[in-house]
Amino acid sequence: MSERTRSAYDRWAPRYDAEPNPHTLLEYAPVLEAVAPSQQDSILDAGCGTGRYSAVFAELGAAVTGADFSEPMLAVARERVPAAKFVQVDLERPLPFGNAVFDKVNCAQTLKHLPDLVRPMREFARVLHPSGRFIFSVTHPDMDWEGYEARISPSFNLAAESDIHHHTLNTYLAALESAGFGDIHVLDARVSETIEHLLTPESFRRVVGRPQILLCTSVRDG
Repeated sequence: MSERTRSAYDRWAPRYDAEPNPHTLLEYAPVLEAVAPSQQDSILDAGCGTGRYSAVFAELGAAVTGADFSEPMLAVARERVPAAKFVQVDLERPLPFGNAVFDKVNCAQTLKHLPDLVRPMREFARVLHPSGRFIFSVTHPDMDWEGYEARISPSFNLAAESDIHHHTLNTYLAALESAGFGDIHVLDARVSETIEHLLTPESFRRVVGRPQILLCTSVRDG
């Protein structure tokens, strides 16, 4: 990832968990359902940030390794989830893990920062067991921001501060297939009552039902 993006997350880390985030609120329950962590799982939480998913995975008994390129984000995660292992990783480079060592890889709201999707997805396939599962979420490529208005403007504008690559759904799907993933399922998480309190009443009426989060699950081909 770019140094610009790393710097943005470094600066955001101290207040990341304190600010309301409609993306993470909308996707939280669907991501946990898709990952379905259990005591038998070894999970790589790629782009773990401050560890919001790592914490739940660990609480449910999974062996968790969190990876992120922002050391300030990892510092928060280490304090939050002492039972997990956290490493600093750039997802544009080879992962520092052996072959076939994880049952599942979760990657939430991270792939949008990568210009090339195939290389990291091939690395995710490499570190997964045969038939291991890869789950990722991103802002929906078809998200329509017209009329989308928050009650309180966020103090940190990620779109302005970092590099975001606007991949299409077909680009994501083609990268999955090229990396050796099959059994691909796509879920649209749409604007719903989950984030109604974050939007102005007029805005919520206009945008409710629009796709906001793209969630994909897939399986490494054996």
